Formats: sequence, C-alpha cells, structure tokens
Amino acid sequence: MDVVARRGFDATVEEIARQSGVSPRTIFRHYATQGSLILATVKDMLDACGRTPIEGLPVLGDDLEGWLDVLSVTVHTRCAEILGRAFWDIHAPTLDDSEMLAEVAALRRRSRRSGVRHLATITWRAAGGDGDPPEELVSAFGLTFSAFATQALMIDFDQTPIQVGELTSEILKLVLGHALSAQSNDEAMMTEAIRPDVTSPPVENPRYA
Repeated sequence: MDVVARRGFDATVEEIARQSGVSPRTIFRHYATQGSLILATVKDMLDACGRTPIEGLPVLGDDLEGWLDVLSVTVHTRCAEILGRAFWDIHAPTLDDSEMLAEVAALRRRSRRSGVRHLATITWRAAGGDGDPPEELVSAFGLTFSAFATQALMIDFDQTPIQVGELTSEILKLVLGHALSAQSNDEAMMTEAIRPDVTSPPVENPRYA
C-alpha cells in the first residue's frame, strides 16, 4: 500500500516488488496484471481506512460525543495517511474503458455507501432517534466522512487531518441535534392532532335526549 499511496496508480510492479522484498515474478504468480494488483491494493486501502478496533474510541452508548470526536479524527487521519496520492486516482472520473478503473469506482462506491449508512444508523439510534436515520444525517456523514473533505481542507486551507476531524465532529453534532429536534416536533404535532378536544361540550345524541 505504501508504494501506491506514494505513487498512485503509476506505481509499477517492480516498485511494489522491491518495497515488498520479493521479485516481480513472485508478484505475477498472484496477480496476472498490474491492474489486478492495483485493484487488490485499493481494496486493502479501503479496508484499512475502516479497520477496527480504533484505539481510544469511547463506547458509543456511553459517550456519543466523545465517540464522534475520536471517530472523526481517525477517519481523516487515515484518509490522509493510507490513501495518499492514490486518492486522486481512486476518485478520478472513469474516462476510458478500463475494466480495472471501473472496478475501482464500483468498489469505492459500495464501500462508501454501506459504511456511511451504517455509521449514520448507529449514531442515530444511540442518540435516541426512532427508525432509520433521516437522509440529511446520512448525507452529512457522506459529506464530512470523505477523503474529498480531507484533501480540500488540507490543500486549500492548510488544515491538518486532526483539525478536519474536529470540524467534522462539530458539524455532525449540529446536524444530529437538528434531526432529533425535527423528529421531536413531528411527534408533538402528531400527538396534538390525535388528542381529543376536551374543551368542546359533548354532543347529545338526539335519540336519547
């Protein structure tokens, strides 16, 4: 992974073999082409970005805010350190008919969508939300738990991954609070709508008047 993080998809089999301490022939015994090697490496990178357990991560049910703080910093730190220059290749539009690039795009999309929805769901339920998380919360996780956010704030605004993570956590707390408040208001309105009007006098049934 180190070579691909440093060189992107331009990394050669020879460079990867040298870093791994094996011969290119050994590499080709396991991977038929450079493309298949790169694809396997990207999968390893995405798995590494989401690996558990996370050191110092509080128990979600005991400390939701602390959990978000540590998780957010970890996500952006890993995006910066593990993906490296390969970020640009992994997220580049597929402009040709490369089967390898199409597979990379599909792998990234599946990984992102499933991971983001899972995190939004467990956060929502830990905070006391009912049912599935609202789409605004899922989208907030998708927007902030993104290597795009890591790179944009690091490159254009001179932020460190830790600073990006701290900002991410504060944004998610705000969106979560807004979503919980909206659900509470909806429930209050529904309760009000079905509550009988006790101030109105009872209507007499003319048959028993």
